[in-house]
Amino acid sequence: MLPVIAEQLSASSATSPFELSALPCRATVLLSPDKGQHVLLRNAEHTLQLAVSGADILHPVCLRTDAIWPVTLSKHRLRALECLNALSLGQQPPARSFSREKRGPRLTFVLRALDGSLAGASHRELAEALVGQRRVNADWRDPRDHLRDRIRRAVSRGRALMNGGYRDFLI
Repeated sequence: MLPVIAEQLSASSATSPFELSALPCRATVLLSPDKGQHVLLRNAEHTLQLAVSGADILHPVCLRTDAIWPVTLSKHRLRALECLNALSLGQQPPARSFSREKRGPRLTFVLRALDGSLAGASHRELAEALVGQRRVNADWRDPRDHLRDRIRRAVSRGRALMNGGYRDFLI
């Protein structure tokens, strides 16, 4: 997430305006009760999140960032700035700026479990689809219930995400 400040354009502004509608990607804006604006810029492969304060991002604005950041955040924010700059120039963001989400495989498992559960599959059917019938045949009746617990936790986590927990990803 890249924090930026949106300022209204002045007549004497030498910078070109930042316009969401002119970007070569999909833009989604979430207005929060505290007047903050969260913008997700998404192309087919990547997503960049902006935390916007100041003027309304739905109108042409001048974007700026604070010049000083904690050292631990500099690398990530510089990559985000590089992506935002590319999008502003009508280009695609460089792929090197996006690292794989470490939670990706786990979240994929959770969402697949949720989808199956919502479709009416039993926990055993979910396990067969997610980890394979051979593993289910070997472990399903294990008294320690590791496999059953894994499926139960995945479905529970999926339901929590579905019921508002997904918002944690926006912060």
